[in-house]
Amino acid sequence: MADGVVEAKELETLYRIGMENYHLSSEEINQTVVSAGTSFVAPDKIEERIEILYEMAEIAWADGAIDDTERSIITRYVVRLGFKEENAQNIMEYMLQQVRDHIGKEETIREIMNA
Repeated sequence: MADGVVEAKELETLYRIGMENYHLSSEEINQTVVSAGTSFVAPDKIEERIEILYEMAEIAWADGAIDDTERSIITRYVVRLGFKEENAQNIMEYMLQQVRDHIGKEETIREIMNA
């Protein structure tokens, strides 16, 4: 964040560390990122975008439950990662379901890329 740009992988790591190590909520982390005056840069490759969403879903499931804030943040990042807004809700639900059903990240990426 020091350079004013948050790369997607940096953001995923920030969320993971903030939630796992400091017990911050997704919303607290999101507010911190927003108030820091940074911009978000999505990766070019679709596979990397899917990977980020999958990892966000993993983080959301870390406590064994999904709340509305987590759903909202993932949905927002679906759009920020370049997916169509009208598909955002379905993509978010799909990612949460994949993680819940213990479908691996690589398999999920393969399924999507071959669809």
